[in-house]
Amino acid sequence: MNSKLSINLEPMEGRIFILGRDGHIYIDSGTASKHHAEMRITDGKIFLRDLDSTNGTFLVKNKTQVRFKEGFVNPMQPIVIGGKTYIIKDLLAIANDFAAADGSETEIDPGFGAAKSARRRSTK
Repeated sequence: MNSKLSINLEPMEGRIFILGRDGHIYIDSGTASKHHAEMRITDGKIFLRDLDSTNGTFLVKNKTQVRFKEGFVNPMQPIVIGGKTYIIKDLLAIANDFAAADGSETEIDPGFGAAKSARRRSTK
Protein backbone atom coordinates (compact mmCIF):
# COMPACT_ATOMS: atom_id res chain seq x y z
CA MET A 1 0.00 0.00 0.00
CA ASN A 2 1.24 3.49 -0.86
CA SER A 3 2.36 5.40 2.26
CA LYS A 4 0.59 8.56 1.01
CA LEU A 5 -2.65 6.64 0.71
CA SER A 6 -4.48 5.36 3.78
CA ILE A 7 -6.92 3.37 1.64
CA ASN A 8 -6.47 -0.31 0.92
CA LEU A 9 -6.53 -0.61 -2.88
CA GLU A 10 -6.72 -4.42 -2.83
CA PRO A 11 -10.56 -4.71 -2.60
CA MET A 12 -10.81 -2.34 -5.59
CA GLU A 13 -8.28 -4.21 -7.76
CA GLY A 14 -9.61 -4.71 -11.28
CA ARG A 15 -12.89 -2.91 -10.60
CA ILE A 16 -14.23 0.05 -12.55
CA PHE A 17 -15.75 3.09 -10.85
CA ILE A 18 -17.61 5.63 -12.97
CA LEU A 19 -17.35 9.34 -12.09
CA GLY A 20 -20.16 11.60 -13.27
CA ARG A 21 -23.72 12.79 -12.79
CA ASP A 22 -24.95 9.18 -13.06
CA GLY A 23 -21.93 7.26 -11.81
CA HIS A 24 -20.75 5.41 -8.73
CA ILE A 25 -19.07 8.63 -7.63
CA TYR A 26 -21.53 11.46 -8.12
CA ILE A 27 -20.14 14.67 -9.57
CA ASP A 28 -22.62 17.46 -8.90
CA SER A 29 -22.12 19.72 -11.90
CA GLY A 30 -24.24 20.51 -14.93
CA THR A 31 -21.05 20.50 -17.02
CA ALA A 32 -20.07 16.97 -15.95
CA SER A 33 -21.27 14.16 -18.20
CA LYS A 34 -23.49 11.39 -16.84
CA HIS A 35 -20.55 9.00 -17.30
CA HIS A 36 -17.67 11.46 -17.37
CA ALA A 37 -14.61 9.38 -16.45
CA GLU A 38 -13.67 6.01 -15.02
CA MET A 39 -11.18 5.04 -12.39
CA ARG A 40 -9.77 1.55 -11.96
CA ILE A 41 -7.04 -0.07 -9.92
CA THR A 42 -4.63 -2.19 -11.96
CA ASP A 43 -1.68 -3.90 -10.28
CA GLY A 44 -2.00 -1.55 -7.33
CA LYS A 45 -1.85 1.55 -9.57
CA ILE A 46 -4.63 4.06 -10.21
CA PHE A 47 -5.75 4.37 -13.83
CA LEU A 48 -8.01 7.27 -14.85
CA ARG A 49 -9.72 7.56 -18.24
CA ASP A 50 -11.97 10.27 -19.65
CA LEU A 51 -15.05 8.66 -21.24
CA ASP A 52 -15.19 11.06 -24.20
CA SER A 53 -16.93 13.60 -21.98
CA THR A 54 -18.20 16.80 -23.58
CA ASN A 55 -16.21 19.16 -21.34
CA GLY A 56 -13.17 17.00 -20.61
CA THR A 57 -11.18 15.84 -17.62
CA PHE A 58 -8.18 17.88 -16.50
CA LEU A 59 -5.13 17.34 -14.30
CA VAL A 60 -3.88 20.25 -12.26
CA LYS A 61 -0.13 20.69 -12.80
CA ASN A 62 1.72 23.74 -11.52
CA LYS A 63 -1.63 25.50 -10.95
CA THR A 64 -2.55 24.95 -14.61
CA GLN A 65 -5.31 22.67 -15.92
CA VAL A 66 -4.04 20.20 -18.51
CA ARG A 67 -6.56 18.20 -20.56
CA PHE A 68 -6.24 14.50 -19.75
CA LYS A 69 -7.43 11.51 -21.77
CA GLU A 70 -6.10 8.47 -19.91
CA GLY A 71 -3.21 7.19 -17.87
CA PHE A 72 -1.95 6.35 -14.41
CA VAL A 73 -2.27 9.02 -11.73
CA ASN A 74 -0.94 9.34 -8.20
CA PRO A 75 -3.26 9.48 -5.17
CA MET A 76 -2.48 13.13 -4.41
CA GLN A 77 -3.22 14.26 -7.99
CA PRO A 78 -5.83 17.02 -8.25
CA ILE A 79 -8.23 16.64 -11.17
CA VAL A 80 -10.99 18.88 -12.50
CA ILE A 81 -14.35 17.51 -13.65
CA GLY A 82 -17.30 19.78 -14.32
CA GLY A 83 -15.40 22.82 -13.13
CA LYS A 84 -14.77 21.32 -9.68
CA THR A 85 -11.46 20.11 -8.30
CA TYR A 86 -11.10 16.71 -6.63
CA ILE A 87 -8.12 14.85 -5.21
CA ILE A 88 -7.77 11.25 -6.44
CA LYS A 89 -7.37 9.86 -2.89
CA ASP A 90 -10.72 11.41 -1.89
CA LEU A 91 -12.43 9.80 -4.87
CA LEU A 92 -10.76 6.50 -3.98
CA ALA A 93 -12.18 6.73 -0.45
CA ILE A 94 -15.66 6.84 -1.98
CA ALA A 95 -14.82 3.96 -4.35
CA ASN A 96 -13.50 1.98 -1.39
CA ASP A 97 -16.91 2.35 0.29
CA PHE A 98 -18.46 0.64 -2.74
CA ALA A 99 -15.95 -2.18 -2.69
CA ALA A 100 -16.47 -2.75 1.05
CA ALA A 101 -20.26 -2.64 0.80
CA ASP A 102 -20.46 -4.72 -2.35
CA GLY A 103 -17.97 -7.41 -1.33
CA SER A 104 -17.94 -9.08 -4.75
CA GLU A 105 -15.07 -9.31 -7.18
CA THR A 106 -17.21 -8.30 -10.14
CA GLU A 107 -17.54 -4.91 -11.79
CA ILE A 108 -20.25 -2.85 -10.16
CA ASP A 109 -23.02 -1.26 -12.17
CA PRO A 110 -23.93 2.45 -12.06
CA GLY A 111 -27.50 3.64 -11.80
CA PHE A 112 -28.05 4.48 -8.16
CA GLY A 113 -30.06 7.39 -6.67
CA ALA A 114 -28.75 10.94 -6.32
CA ALA A 115 -26.30 11.95 -3.60
CA LYS A 116 -24.15 14.95 -2.67
CA SER A 117 -21.25 15.97 -4.89
CA ALA A 118 -18.44 13.40 -4.97
CA ARG A 119 -20.14 11.15 -2.46
CA ARG A 120 -20.92 7.48 -2.62
CA ARG A 121 -24.30 6.96 -4.23
CA SER A 122 -26.90 5.27 -2.08
CA THR A 123 -28.28 1.91 -3.21
CA LYS A 124 -31.61 2.70 -1.51
